[in-house]
Amino acid sequence: MNKKQLTHAFALLCLVGASYPAGAASNTQPGNTASDNTASGNAAGDKPGSANDDAVKKLLSQASYWHSKAHDDMAMEALQKVLAVDNHNIDAMYLMALYQMQSGNTQQAAIWRKKISDISPDDPHLASLDGANSMQTISRGQLNTARDLARSGHIKEAIATYRTLLHGNPPPDELALEYYQTLAGDGDTWQQGVDGLRRRAHMLPGDAATQLALGSALTWQESGRREGIAMLSGLAPDNKIADKALQQALLWLNPKATDLPVYTAYASRHPDDTAPMDHYRKSVDGGATKAAFDALNGGDLSTAKTKFDEVLKTQPKDSNALAGLGYVALRHGDFTQAETLLRQASAQDTGNTNDAQWTKDADNAHFYGALNLARSMTQKGQYAEALSQLDNARGTSADQRQAADMQRADIYRRQGKLSDSEQVYRQLLAERPQNTTARTSLFWILKQEHKETEAAQILRTLPASLRTRYASWGDNGDEQRKAAEAAIKGGNTSQAMQILQAAVAKYPQNAWLKLDYARLLRQSGEKQRAAIMMSALPQQSGLTATQHNDALYASAVYFVEDDNWSKAQSLMSQVPGTSFSDDMRALNSRILLNRQLDIAQNYIKQGNRAAALNSLRMLSRTPPQTPVDAGRLAELLMQAGDNAGALALVRNSQAQGLHGSLADYASQIRVLNQAGLFAEAESVLNAPALQNASSQEEIDRIRLANLITQADTLRAHNKIRAAWDLVMPALRNNPTNTDLLLTVARIYQADHMTDKADEIYQYVLRKSPQDRQALTGEVWLSLARNDSDKAKQYFSQLEPNQNTDYLLLAAHVAAAQGENQQAMSLLRTARWRIQSDDVSNGDDAINSVLSIPSPTQQTQLTALNDIDSMMRNLQEKTATWTGGAVSIRSRSGEAGLGELTEVKAPMTVSGTLGDSNARLSLDVAPVTLNAGEMAGESANRFGYGAISHAAKLAAATSTSTTSTNADSQGSQQANGVETHLSLSGDSYKLDVGSTPTGGQMTRLVGGVEWKPQLTDHSSLDLKAERRAVTDSLLSYVGAKDKTTGEKWGAITRNGVSAQYAWDNDLVGLYTKLGFDTYLGTNVPTNHSVNAMAGSYIRLYQTPESELRMGVNVNYMDFQRNLSYYTTGQGGYFSPQDYMSLTLPVTFSRHWGDWDMTLSGSVGYQSYKQDQSDYYPGHSSLQSTLESYASSDDDVDSVYKATAKNGIGYTLGVDARYRLNDNVALGANLGYDTFGSYNEGKALIYFKYYVDQDN
Repeated sequence: MNKKQLTHAFALLCLVGASYPAGAASNTQPGNTASDNTASGNAAGDKPGSANDDAVKKLLSQASYWHSKAHDDMAMEALQKVLAVDNHNIDAMYLMALYQMQSGNTQQAAIWRKKISDISPDDPHLASLDGANSMQTISRGQLNTARDLARSGHIKEAIATYRTLLHGNPPPDELALEYYQTLAGDGDTWQQGVDGLRRRAHMLPGDAATQLALGSALTWQESGRREGIAMLSGLAPDNKIADKALQQALLWLNPKATDLPVYTAYASRHPDDTAPMDHYRKSVDGGATKAAFDALNGGDLSTAKTKFDEVLKTQPKDSNALAGLGYVALRHGDFTQAETLLRQASAQDTGNTNDAQWTKDADNAHFYGALNLARSMTQKGQYAEALSQLDNARGTSADQRQAADMQRADIYRRQGKLSDSEQVYRQLLAERPQNTTARTSLFWILKQEHKETEAAQILRTLPASLRTRYASWGDNGDEQRKAAEAAIKGGNTSQAMQILQAAVAKYPQNAWLKLDYARLLRQSGEKQRAAIMMSALPQQSGLTATQHNDALYASAVYFVEDDNWSKAQSLMSQVPGTSFSDDMRALNSRILLNRQLDIAQNYIKQGNRAAALNSLRMLSRTPPQTPVDAGRLAELLMQAGDNAGALALVRNSQAQGLHGSLADYASQIRVLNQAGLFAEAESVLNAPALQNASSQEEIDRIRLANLITQADTLRAHNKIRAAWDLVMPALRNNPTNTDLLLTVARIYQADHMTDKADEIYQYVLRKSPQDRQALTGEVWLSLARNDSDKAKQYFSQLEPNQNTDYLLLAAHVAAAQGENQQAMSLLRTARWRIQSDDVSNGDDAINSVLSIPSPTQQTQLTALNDIDSMMRNLQEKTATWTGGAVSIRSRSGEAGLGELTEVKAPMTVSGTLGDSNARLSLDVAPVTLNAGEMAGESANRFGYGAISHAAKLAAATSTSTTSTNADSQGSQQANGVETHLSLSGDSYKLDVGSTPTGGQMTRLVGGVEWKPQLTDHSSLDLKAERRAVTDSLLSYVGAKDKTTGEKWGAITRNGVSAQYAWDNDLVGLYTKLGFDTYLGTNVPTNHSVNAMAGSYIRLYQTPESELRMGVNVNYMDFQRNLSYYTTGQGGYFSPQDYMSLTLPVTFSRHWGDWDMTLSGSVGYQSYKQDQSDYYPGHSSLQSTLESYASSDDDVDSVYKATAKNGIGYTLGVDARYRLNDNVALGANLGYDTFGSYNEGKALIYFKYYVDQDN
């Protein structure tokens, strides 16, 4: 039993105690006199005045009170006083009957019951008395068992016991409250219980116990909780049980900001009970805190601080908001404030899951704050104070302790304590021999101490680049390098450029000087000039062997930084192996690794993920040592589909300790984000050790990339609002950043704001005409706008590859161009690539899915769905198929007249003309029509039957026993074959055919339709057509009067219509206007106008399913009412001023080989039908009938005018199953009803695709 069930059981126990055993008293209604007066019908004017009303209420209350105390004599005395004032007071009579019954005086009870019945036969008190009477027969033992079960929380068992006890009957009044409360205590019967309590509350509006029970029961389920809280709030101030129920409901509720008044009201009555208000603040303020953290993660520190401050105004002890302000301070470099706030947050909420992390980050802030302060003091010459700060820094990691010791050694050097500085540096190298900075610093300390031999030994262990620099320091441009470096740190890049440009001219053989200069050129946008200079560096004349090797090495370093691994490999291959330093070997290893990664990346671009995975997994067996290379390898593994391998590689790299700058971990951060591990990515991004070693530009760049990844993930999951909230602060700070703009364009595109997306794509293409993301975006936009030529133009500018997304895009473009076979070929290739990759992944791919779904695998699943959907659509457009079906349609109506059962068995052959979109289809359908057997008076309203009937009436005598009805026309049916030939394309359709042969008449039917696309979201549908009117057998194929041989009917609708539709994939609007002329044999011509308008919205939408709801208004008006079946009538529905308002709902779903659509609508209809002659268009027949009618009231010559209105509804189911590549099966069911009219349809069919290529 869960906690909520126990709480419900406790509430039931309290409420039963409040209403039992004095159940009868609780049924009184001292405040409800309106119904009494109505029931008693005080026609004589003896209705009591307001003073008497008060006295009656008081006396009724007294009676209830004395009865509850077992003083029935005093209770009845009070009731007698009420009856003395108002001898028709039903409340008093009811209580007299009830108390007499409970006392065993059944005869007296019956007398009082009869008095009530005489005054008000339908009064609800009578049912209550009958129920109370049935209480006498109920087993007290079983009743107590039911109550015990309810009290102990066994609600289902209690309900079963109550139902057994009541034998399926409604509960007697004395048990009503506890029974309905028990029903409400179980989720399955909650609604039944609430409905019962509502009925009781409606019958007894003044009964506090019923109000309390209903209010409490409503709070037991989320759907009724707010209504229940509103009821309990009115009762709680004067009722402890209601107050307790209200407190529990407030804790159950998922509060919104608008719920504050009820929480405030409760808090004002219970200042010591803070739990409900704490729950409110935690729930409501939590959303504000999340928004603040989103702004923080997006780099908008100002907005984040404002939002955190707003939370703390209403909730000063919110630990999450305090911690958030701490992180804002940390980002601003205010380590002292950050430490204070983080420690305050941790101390305030030790139970928070983030408590340990806050403490850790506070320690980090303390350390780096002390370290920064020590550095500042060192610059000012305050060495003793700086050392004191370092002693208080309390580094908690090896990296932090090393940073503190490096600063301590530098202070010793500045103080002139060179031996102390040397000792610290040697200790650092003993702990970390690869610390080049400490080794370099030791070299200079030894030089200052004039320990040349030891300095030379240290120099030999330095990287080659440093050895060259320091061996001849001061005579080849290194002073200029230092000056340029200082200028860059001071933010004066142009000055640094001038210094380096002059130094390169003066010292042309200094490779490292040129490397610095090339780096600045690249940074300023002169990438080509820098590359040319570095390529030419090793080729200059006059270089020694060592200088030439250094030139090759420096050039390789430049091209490695430029990710040009092939060029770097070419350069390093020219350095003799015997001349390799440790740094050269390390760089060469990185180059060889990345050359292999280049090959794997090329495999991925070609769509050969299997080959890529084989290469990448071999490389991952010996993980790269640098975080940059580990990140690149992990990122490629993820692109190839091995999510688990990528994450393992990232975590292994980070387990070695975070060192370097944020740029070194950019790829690893992307991997974590793509895996959905945003918190882990954020942790790396916020690592103080990495931030401390990174420039602000670096931090901002990587943070922006992190934000873009998260925004794209939100967009892909259709969380458009969240994606907007994430990118907008960043966009305000970086309005021209291309990557961010492209992210915004993709969000615009997903949000159906295509014009805005197009503006951004065009802006990016003006700056970078070959930008792949922008070109791809423009292709999709053009396809959405049905501009296939522009889509092809943009697509042709993309660099071809064999990736699935490229192949899928190519297929869409080909299909838009009408190249359907080419599109199918591309789709099959794309599908084969995905499936072959899945097979090659084997168990590893399965394991990856079981851990964390790979973005690549998710993308492939989406791509497969897109491919399958498009292949199905193309198949429908291009394949030759044959099919068969059986359909049944049944319309209600009078047998032989309006009734109709239609059975069809169409056979179809359909195929395209060449490779075009033009499709030719031929349908041949045997048809059986049956209107039923005409009998009795029905014959009087068919053909000449009205005149025949009138003539027999005129000839009949008072003694005649012969029927005066017209002769029966027998069974009305027809059998035949209808044919249909059509030619259709994407925007047009032409067809011609015939109504069924075998009827009285056969008509030629057909039409032409054109559906041009007007804009991205709007289209027009224009029709001109001649169609059979299938309302009845008469209107469909005509009828014949067997007594005269006269034929009439076979109506065709001949008209034009225009429909405009607009749809942006979220909402849609449409409007239609049509004019028709109805023609038939021996039936007057009729004209009609019809207009329709509507809209709909997609409430739920995924690639596989959709829920759509709308509203539709329809108007129709006919010139004549020809709805009947005598000669000249048309037998089709032809109302005047027909109006309908309907609310249609449609749900469609595709899964696997199934497609299903459920539809329904409910609406209001109103129309009238004008008076109509029995024989319109046949004046002689009409005159004959009118002459009979003038002398006999039993004869009618016109059908009378009518008007109807009411509610109608429709239901529909459509299903299709793809049995295999060649066969599809389907079914369709529909039902339509209004008033006495109804029509049902059923269809089953199959399709065989003749030329389906497997």
